[in-house]
Amino acid sequence: MRYELQLFDYIVSNYINPVNKGSSLSKSEFDQWQIDLDRELERIQQALMMLVFSDHKDKIIERQIQLYQNKLILLSNEISQLIGHHHFEDEDEIDENNLIKNLSIHTLKCIMRLLNFIEKHFKDYFNQDNTIPAAYFLSFQATLQHKLLKFKEIGANKNLDPNLVSIIKDHIKTYPNSPKDSTYRQLIYCKTFIDEIHLVVSSQVTGLKLEKQIINILIYLNFNALDMYQYLAIRIKKQYQSKSNYHEQLLTLKLFKKLINQSQIKPGFAFRQGTQTLKEGLDLWIEEELHYFKERKQLAIHFENRIKINQYHQKNHNKIYSALSVAQLAYLMKLMAKSNIIAPQDTGKLVDFICENFSTETQRDISKKSLRNKIYSPENTTIENVQEIMETLVEKAEKDKSLN
Repeated sequence: MRYELQLFDYIVSNYINPVNKGSSLSKSEFDQWQIDLDRELERIQQALMMLVFSDHKDKIIERQIQLYQNKLILLSNEISQLIGHHHFEDEDEIDENNLIKNLSIHTLKCIMRLLNFIEKHFKDYFNQDNTIPAAYFLSFQATLQHKLLKFKEIGANKNLDPNLVSIIKDHIKTYPNSPKDSTYRQLIYCKTFIDEIHLVVSSQVTGLKLEKQIINILIYLNFNALDMYQYLAIRIKKQYQSKSNYHEQLLTLKLFKKLINQSQIKPGFAFRQGTQTLKEGLDLWIEEELHYFKERKQLAIHFENRIKINQYHQKNHNKIYSALSVAQLAYLMKLMAKSNIIAPQDTGKLVDFICENFSTETQRDISKKSLRNKIYSPENTTIENVQEIMETLVEKAEKDKSLN
């Protein structure tokens, strides 16, 4: 592909450059230059398309596209510096008889159209990290600012969360308001983001469903501003903490993790380049929240068990220790009940009383089932042992009696 920008070079060198300020330009010449520039614009666009669909290797195509991109940027900056980029904005205020100035603006417009053509059709080839010309940005600035303002108005009318609208607007508006040293990558992101978000809020959807669609767009276009990450984390936290029990809270967190993992991301897109994506940040935060959540539950279980153990020890501490075996204690208490020394309502109550209030050397917690069996079916050895105990008691009573 031969060098395609000779006409632009010629006009800049012979009419716009202050060195040649004396060059005259008649109305017929001006009209012819406009026609020639428009034809050259179309021819270059066709030549670029033929280049992309040629048999050349991608590296050669990329190098050629970037060569023209860089040259167009240089020409654009040169014209803007010579005539002032504000003239591009205030075209209506220029005297129609100032043919040189009007030719300069028409040339600049053709260059802007070529740069826009390259940006639109050859994103994979041109250098997105080049600084954009001021005049090129001015051609989009008003549209971007208008759509951003409409987003705010529609968001208010549809009762979108003001915090969500504010975060989006405050971060995005810094770019169209202060585009100095911005790159094509930033411009492409800004245009795409505003177009997508404007399209969503302009639909018939309202309420929570609309907010969900906006959040999906934020994740898809990787709006990885710190404020947005914090905003979404707070919303997720409020949502899962509103559940009444641990199980529902855990399920809600896992559902959010699943939804975020299933979200798509536009390749190579980021509000802030070189930092963690919004999807990665949220996924990591939920993973940490789940880890903390499980640890907190385990800690709660641990404390609950400690309380039960303490209650158990407290309960056992209040029991009366008996040197008798469980069988002997059971038979002795049976005899006392039969003799009306104690009067339980039934055997079951007697079993409960013994288990709750007595412990032995071998059993701190006496088994109710075992105790009941020993009450109903005492062994002969147990009966004999209790008889010996009772005889000892009689002897002690006689001894106490003799002391009086």
